[in-house]
Amino acid sequence: MKRALPSTAIGDGYNTATASNKKKVTLMDAANDLATSASAATATEVGNNEAEASPLPLYLAEGIFAVHKPLTWTCNDVVSYVRNILTRDALSRGVKKERKKRGKPMMKVGHGGTLDPLASGVLVVGIGKGTSKLQSYLEGDKQYTALVELGYETTTLDAEGEIIKTANWDHVSSIESIRETCIPKFTGQIQQLPPLYSAIRVDVESSLNESVLQSGVVDGRKYKEAVKQMEEAAAAAAAAAAALEAERTANSSPPPEAETQESDDNEAKSGGKGKNKKRKRDKKNKKKSEKKNLFDESTIPTIQRAQDDAGTTTTSTTFDLPLFTLNVSCGGGTYIRSLVRDIGYEMDTVATMTGLVRTKQGPFLLKDVLKREDWNAEKIYEAVAKNKVV
Repeated sequence: MKRALPSTAIGDGYNTATASNKKKVTLMDAANDLATSASAATATEVGNNEAEASPLPLYLAEGIFAVHKPLTWTCNDVVSYVRNILTRDALSRGVKKERKKRGKPMMKVGHGGTLDPLASGVLVVGIGKGTSKLQSYLEGDKQYTALVELGYETTTLDAEGEIIKTANWDHVSSIESIRETCIPKFTGQIQQLPPLYSAIRVDVESSLNESVLQSGVVDGRKYKEAVKQMEEAAAAAAAAAAALEAERTANSSPPPEAETQESDDNEAKSGGKGKNKKRKRDKKNKKKSEKKNLFDESTIPTIQRAQDDAGTTTTSTTFDLPLFTLNVSCGGGTYIRSLVRDIGYEMDTVATMTGLVRTKQGPFLLKDVLKREDWNAEKIYEAVAKNKVV
């Protein structure tokens, strides 16, 4: 006889299994939700950490560009000025100033070829990684326009030096005679003193064009006259001050003997060496500072553009002997002042370079470089991006 199963047996077993499975599914969903939340939290945390680990860029662009170096500025003056502009920009963008070695600047800026304070024109500047490319501009092709005056030679071969030689130049009849004599002699490989070799192409002219004049060319004669007047005025002022001090000292009572003796003893112990060195150093620094501060870019005497009879400014300024200009294309290591001196000797007289403008350096032309009024972070980075080489 078959035994009947309870009607509820199958049903109870099914319901129990179903409930158990539902419980498992619910637990799995909860676990998945927790895992998803944990993953999202982890991703957010990683994102935040990555954001914290990615600092703002120090430079908005790295590379090279060219500026118009003003008269009276040194190349290091330009570099410092540009560096300060970019440093202020970086700090304003929230870049944190990292601690560097003592004396090491925050921004890396350099230049690719020295120009004297009394020269102006194209100066290549490197920023960041661009500084590693500057060596090629030191050695690369350059073009200059130099203003020359016959009849005297200075210690520095330019307008800053003291006159050490004078000579008659009346036998130099024309600009053309200089051109005929000098172009064959000073084209190609030449030797200069100091002994450096460079390929030089020289063209003798009698005028300065508009772009060169806009760059600024020192008027050597007026410069030397102004310096002489300043030095004479300074000497007169110093003599007056010395006389006043002598009179004041003569009318004052002498210092106590004990104090004088103590001072003499201290100087005798040290041998007076430290004091003498400091005095010489202070005197040298004072002399350099006074000479550097005689003029700035707005007050230094420069060649003015010529005007016609109606008073209209022309596109060039012409010169008569003993003044003329040289247009020089050369490689690195060329001394334009030495070239001018040698041309003077070749013409059986002496000569001095009274002004100099670099009109080209590598691919950069004078008309295309960044002028002083455009030296700001936005324009600098635009110029770097335009000429990017790194």
